[in-house]
Amino acid sequence: MEALSKIWHILDKVVFTLVRWVCVVLLGTLVMVVFYIFFGRYVLHHSPMWGEPLSLFCLVWMSILGSALVVRSNEHIRVTMFDERMGKGALFSTDILATVCILVFAVFMITYGWQLAVSATRNNMAGINIPYSWMYMSMPVSGVLYILALIEMWRRRIVGE
Repeated sequence: MEALSKIWHILDKVVFTLVRWVCVVLLGTLVMVVFYIFFGRYVLHHSPMWGEPLSLFCLVWMSILGSALVVRSNEHIRVTMFDERMGKGALFSTDILATVCILVFAVFMITYGWQLAVSATRNNMAGINIPYSWMYMSMPVSGVLYILALIEMWRRRIVGE
């Protein structure tokens, strides 16, 4: 069990550190592209054709991947006004319900995100000429990351970290 725990800890650290850095790079790229679009439109009076599709691509991947980081750290938006009034048993039950909802959503993202990505392989994004399926692959990838994030969240809760 100890060996499995060490392997899981390394896997979790590598995967979510990589996801965090990918989000940082995507955010930096998004800021630079949007600034260049603005500069091109209002200063050069010529907006690049590739700017808006690339910024959309970066925004979609960054926001969906970033949501997996939020699930992992249990910092997603939730109503906490009743938490102080609830007993520990009721609070635990709501945590279980939230986990089940996120798990169902993750399976939905994997299943239907994959179907969407497969159906969009022949449609290319104007300006950057990559298939829309590359953008839509963010859904199944993030669905898998949601499941890994839930496992890590509950592992930390059980171990007491």
